[in-house]
Amino acid sequence: MTLFTIGYEGRDIEEYLELLKRNMVKLVIDVRRNPISRKRGFSKTRMREALSNEGIDYIHFPQLGIESERRKGLKNRSDYLSLFSWYEEEVLIREHDTLMEIISILNESDRIALTCYEADFTFCHRSRVSNMLSEIAESELDLVHL
Repeated sequence: MTLFTIGYEGRDIEEYLELLKRNMVKLVIDVRRNPISRKRGFSKTRMREALSNEGIDYIHFPQLGIESERRKGLKNRSDYLSLFSWYEEEVLIREHDTLMEIISILNESDRIALTCYEADFTFCHRSRVSNMLSEIAESELDLVHL
């Protein structure tokens, strides 16, 4: 099974879709708390429509997002590491059932991409979600960050 992660920072919707198609992604799981974007094509409804037009399904799991108040004031790697430590200990532990649901989806559709905003997955919580999924997956899970 392959689990992709992809951020849309610095990309337009066409480039984003092309990357997904090139990697034969069948389903995008949006892990943003609030799937709203000022960037054209990346708000929930428009993103779902664009993905659907390419034959890619869309699911939103807002419970895996981080509320905007916690993301304010992040200035350096240390700030991000602190946020992600809190996220792993508080959110991901609490959302174990959601993670198990994603594992179940992965077992049925083996080419899924977690999506959020940040281009660099190391500065995005989707890297923590993907790492946790990799840890609890019963079968081999390849992580690919697009």
